[in-house]
Amino acid sequence: MLSRTRLALAVTALAWANAASAQDAAAVTACDTLIAARRVDAAAGSGQAPPVEADCRRVPRSRIGPVEQRALIGGAPYECMSVVGGGRCLWVVP
Repeated sequence: MLSRTRLALAVTALAWANAASAQDAAAVTACDTLIAARRVDAAAGSGQAPPVEADCRRVPRSRIGPVEQRALIGGAPYECMSVVGGGRCLWVVP
């Protein structure tokens, strides 16, 4: 049986995970360069906090348009997608 402290921690972790999922569903990380998107993606897979990339920002999914370019690196697909009100496409972190 879980102690009250462990149970509280488990409930808190679940709440944070659900909040992060809801936030992630509303926005994506998009970068000006493919290398910046690749760095953010690589850090996310390592369990570390994503690096602060000057070329990256959170963009609401509602502003993301069609794919303009595609790249496949190490089996991971990357897409440069148009952004409403943006000049050129941005590389979306998978």
